[in-house]
Amino acid sequence: MFGATVGSLKMFWQKSGNQGDKWLQVQSHVNLQEVHQVIVEATVGGEAGDIAIDDISLSPGPCPVSCDFEEGSCNWQQWITDDFDWIRHSGYTHNPNTGPESDHTTNTPTGHYYYLPSSSTDQAGQKAVMFSPLYPAKGSCVQLWYYMYGKGMGTLNVYQQSEDGKEALIFSQTGDQGLLWRFAQASLLPWVHPYSILVEGVKAGPTQEGDMAIDDVQLTSDQCPPRGFCDFENTMCSWSNMGGGVDQGDWLRGSGGSPNPHTGPNVDHTTNSTQHYLYVDSSVGEWGVVSLLVSDVFQPSTRGHCLTFWYHMYGNHVGTLRVSINDKMQAGGNEVGILKWTETGNKGDKWQMADFSVTHDEPFWVL
Repeated sequence: MFGATVGSLKMFWQKSGNQGDKWLQVQSHVNLQEVHQVIVEATVGGEAGDIAIDDISLSPGPCPVSCDFEEGSCNWQQWITDDFDWIRHSGYTHNPNTGPESDHTTNTPTGHYYYLPSSSTDQAGQKAVMFSPLYPAKGSCVQLWYYMYGKGMGTLNVYQQSEDGKEALIFSQTGDQGLLWRFAQASLLPWVHPYSILVEGVKAGPTQEGDMAIDDVQLTSDQCPPRGFCDFENTMCSWSNMGGGVDQGDWLRGSGGSPNPHTGPNVDHTTNSTQHYLYVDSSVGEWGVVSLLVSDVFQPSTRGHCLTFWYHMYGNHVGTLRVSINDKMQAGGNEVGILKWTETGNKGDKWQMADFSVTHDEPFWVL
């Protein structure tokens, strides 16, 4: 699914928009008890976006290893001895001043996520737990996105649980984390037996401003990348398109030469070959259209931080690249923040390095 105006593809599962110039594998667990057919439905989104499929297979047993909750729970189950259930939902949660307005996967009000609602009858320490299917004894890193905004926010815990019930806490976050989806990752313990991932929400007490949510859980065989580093070879790591009506375009993950002539790189910077990088497609949209890419939140440091990146700006009609720092995690903040670096116009057919120092007293993110 490649192009700036790609439509959608459905088959027990749905994906919309540009997914990059590459083949991607999809797995969907089918547990229907009747005789059935598989129907593949593609929807045209525009002239600049083709959809292709290949190598369809049907095999017994559940699928590993990731879930965006768009088509259901992916065989995640609710714990039966806890106090509440996680709820699959789309759009705003029912309480004001808390919870997301859209999912992380599609960044739209129609996309799905799981959330734990809060209420005035909650008691501190009450829990809701959901757990994944058993995964074979492999995998090195678990990644997920979470949303924890509200004055009465509790605690989110992630455990690795062995087949015999042994648990290990691998991630925990407590309290209000701002008005945005946050990225989390944790290294998995090298157990020799199958294991599940448990996601536990713990209530802080009676409140209607403590809705927490999770989305896009993934297990990878690669080691968790260092915090703040991404070469875009496998994923976009903790970077996301802003969306939500704030900008008008998306950053796309591409490889090899640009789809447009006389502009863009022919190779990535990481490997100097036809591997991956992020780019903005100049063939779609009007002059002045803005595409915002946002990082995860970084904690302040007394030593400060150094942001280093490589950029490619080649073509007779190249626009402007800006990098800003923002710490407005609450409602009403300026989405763009403080401008730290900018370049405009044609800089030649080559990758160039840029860096600058960041000294900040509050948690911040990069745009």
